[in-house]
Amino acid sequence: TYYCYDLDDGFVGSGPDCSSTTTTSTFTLTTTTTSTSTTTPVPGTCYPPVLGPDKDTSDCSGHTPPDGTCTVRCTTGYSGTPVVYYCYNLEDNFVGTGPDCKTTTTTTTSSTSSTTTSSTTTAT
Repeated sequence: TYYCYDLDDGFVGSGPDCSSTTTTSTFTLTTTTTSTSTTTPVPGTCYPPVLGPDKDTSDCSGHTPPDGTCTVRCTTGYSGTPVVYYCYNLEDNFVGTGPDCKTTTTTTTSSTSSTTTSSTTTAT
C-alpha cells in the first residue's frame, strides 16, 4: 500500500509481493519397443522343420516321437501338393522332403514391333 502524506516526500509505502502462479514444465518421453518372437518346442516334442517362407509348417508343433507326424503345405501365393513329415526321435526331429511350392503369381510380357518400308523410283 502507498500513501501520499505531502508533496515533498511523494508516495511512501511498499507494493504487493507478487509471484507467478504459472508453472511451466517441459517433459520429453521417447519410447522404443522391439519385439522378438522365437519358437521353442515343449520339452519332449520335436522341433518344427525350417523350410522357407513358401512353406507352412504350423501343423508341426507339439508332436512327440516316435510317431509324430505333421503336414507341410505351401503358403498363400504358392501352390503344391502337401507332404507329411515324420518325427521318429528328438535327435533328428522332423524328417521329410518338399513340398515343391510354385508361385501362383504370373507375369505377362508383351511386345509389339512394326516395320515400314518405302521406296521411290525416279525415271530419267
